[in-house]
Amino acid sequence: MKSHLSGTSLILAGGMTHDRAVEMINAGEIDLAAFGANFTSNPDLVKRMHDSLPLTPPDPNTFYGGDSTGYIDYPAFTA
Repeated sequence: MKSHLSGTSLILAGGMTHDRAVEMINAGEIDLAAFGANFTSNPDLVKRMHDSLPLTPPDPNTFYGGDSTGYIDYPAFTA
């Protein structure tokens, strides 16, 4: 698909993992990767991916619940 775009970045989201993003970017299949829910449940997502730390899975039961639960209450990684 990217070969049909001219001067446009292709961003892929949905079920993205660090390894998949790196593979697809290195293969020239995408320009950027989006991480959505994993960014919500891992406020330190970039550090976790950089340091190969485990990710906290998001809790879909808290999505769109009307308050801050599930959005700002996930902790950063501690060893």
